[in-house]
Amino acid sequence: MKANLRTDSAKDRGASGKNLRIRGGRFAALVVLAAFGLLFAASGAKAGGCAVPYAPGAGPAFPGLGRQGNASSVHPENDGPNQPVTIVGLWHLAYTATYDNNFPPGNPATAPFPFLESYKMWHGDGTEFENAFLSPSGGNICYGVWRDLGHGSVKLHHIGLMFDSVTGDVDGVFSVDEIDTVAPNGKTYSGTFDFKLFDPSDVFGTGTPISEVKGTTAGTRIIVN
Repeated sequence: MKANLRTDSAKDRGASGKNLRIRGGRFAALVVLAAFGLLFAASGAKAGGCAVPYAPGAGPAFPGLGRQGNASSVHPENDGPNQPVTIVGLWHLAYTATYDNNFPPGNPATAPFPFLESYKMWHGDGTEFENAFLSPSGGNICYGVWRDLGHGSVKLHHIGLMFDSVTGDVDGVFSVDEIDTVAPNGKTYSGTFDFKLFDPSDVFGTGTPISEVKGTTAGTRIIVN
């Protein structure tokens, strides 16, 4: 009887040790995966930001531009018969540069060219959020504040960060100022933008800009089907 108890106890200890080893192995695997993810993000980082254009003078066609040409195939005709005309909501945006003063610094592009494509959310509390079609490691998330100008028009002040492609450190602050007007049907809006790049020490983007790009905006509303 004693021998059986010792045998069972040894089995229990062996099973317990095995479970601990399995759990430890799983934890170690998670640590390795997390470390690999961080390493990948660091190694894949590119100079970025919500307002970074493609290669100077060689911007690829926006995937969304073709859709805008046939918006009714993507979005229903309207979001309801009694919806007020407002910029509040989710939009697909295409930015086209018509003026470039030293951006990228030292190697400016030749305007006009496609500057950026993004999804943009305008909130009713006067804030704005944008997710650019860039790698997350490139700084594709930006924020802004806006106010109503009346008659379907708004004024936006938007700010964001750019990052060093090697170290991942912040190497630039940029602002984007827009005036946009929603179409009477509420399905699109258009306007102008003024992008300015500042030294990273200028956290509010109020000093003398290093570079400046101006152009036009074209938004198409995204709604619930």
